[in-house]
Amino acid sequence: MSRQALAFICAALLAAACGGPPPPPRRAAPAAAAAAPKPVTDDEVKPLVPSNIYVYSPIGKRDPFQNQAVLRQGFGRAAQNPGRVKTPLEKWSLDQLRLSMTVTGTATPLAMVEDPDHRGWPVRLGDFIGQNGGKVTGIHRDEVVITETITDHSTGRVYPQNVKLMVPVTREEEKDFKALQEGEHIGVAKGDQ
Repeated sequence: MSRQALAFICAALLAAACGGPPPPPRRAAPAAAAAAPKPVTDDEVKPLVPSNIYVYSPIGKRDPFQNQAVLRQGFGRAAQNPGRVKTPLEKWSLDQLRLSMTVTGTATPLAMVEDPDHRGWPVRLGDFIGQNGGKVTGIHRDEVVITETITDHSTGRVYPQNVKLMVPVTREEEKDFKALQEGEHIGVAKGDQ
């Protein structure tokens, strides 16, 4: 084959490749049959709530951020709060203290607690009270809730215990409450005015 013949064949191939019509566009795949949506049944719906809910409780577990060497040296609450000075209400047990009044409906509720010597002490949320290191966790209309921690020495677990101090009700008040429940009206009689 000569060079001229080879050049002619190459030119013919190039002309055939470049000058031809473009290939036809590809056909799209046929769409899935447009069927009407079928109704969803209760069996097909998965519940949004997980079946197992885990709630972490730190009670009885050690604090991973607390230095263990300090805890080994001390004992009880003094080791947990070494800088805290005991309040005067921590001298007496809770059964010796008497709740005289509460002030609620404000941002900082307040209660008045009497010691056995009949001295009044103001108490707010977070104050320590009682010999077992109880902490005031709630001040309500006629009661104060104190949370103490009780340690089970056999297992070493620590359990919170809520103790309530209630405002005492006198006999006259009990009689008035019963009368109100029975439908009587309490107040000044019209003839006494």
